[in-house]
Amino acid sequence: MSPLIELSYQDTVAVLTMNTAENRHNPEFIREFNQHLDTVEAEEKVKSIILTSASEKNWSLGIDLEWMSQPANSVKDIADFMTGVTSLLKRIVTFPMPVIAALNGHSFGNGAVLACACDFRFMKSDKGFFCFPEVDVLVPFFPSMFPLINKAIPQTFFNRLAMTGQRVGSQELLDHQVVEAIFANEEALQAGVLEFATSFNKNRWIYGQNKSQMNKAILNTMLEEDAEFIAGTSKVLWKNLQNK
Repeated sequence: MSPLIELSYQDTVAVLTMNTAENRHNPEFIREFNQHLDTVEAEEKVKSIILTSASEKNWSLGIDLEWMSQPANSVKDIADFMTGVTSLLKRIVTFPMPVIAALNGHSFGNGAVLACACDFRFMKSDKGFFCFPEVDVLVPFFPSMFPLINKAIPQTFFNRLAMTGQRVGSQELLDHQVVEAIFANEEALQAGVLEFATSFNKNRWIYGQNKSQMNKAILNTMLEEDAEFIAGTSKVLWKNLQNK
């Protein structure tokens, strides 16, 4: 079976390529992502990470609802997965080097949250929408996702996206400074992001320290609120998804 995420290198840049049609998040996706982060962190030459997609249509469509609704899953399975999502997001917002999202397709739900966890975002203009459909699919944000998203998206703009489920394109994201730049097509996007990524040669310790301090509100909310929220929400999600 092909890996859900592939790791390659471009000189000092590690490239994580999500490798399925929709790049949905499930326990195996979380496991592979963390495994690749372990590998990258152990490679001293790496100075930055690009996170992109092999799909021609989607960057990431978020949580794998098909997996979550499997009859074999228990409340604990759902809770463990949600905890794994939080742990991965925590790792990204404290990772000791830049994590750069090359948004080359649709980014929906937890895929959009994952993009917000990255330090920088770039997008192509010929294809791809950005959307938080949680209000329509009945999957709530974790408490820590609000400060996490707000580090990337201005509050008033996020309020509109979260409360309406509206899809927005690259130009509107650029206008609200959610993305650093937009490119005309896939080739230009990947070249531009690689050029940006190769410009980094920062000390890992100071980079990690700065990210941890800058994102302290996210980390505190994860510590103080996420576990209790997940424990309660996983029961409701399990019941809704199983139609029990």
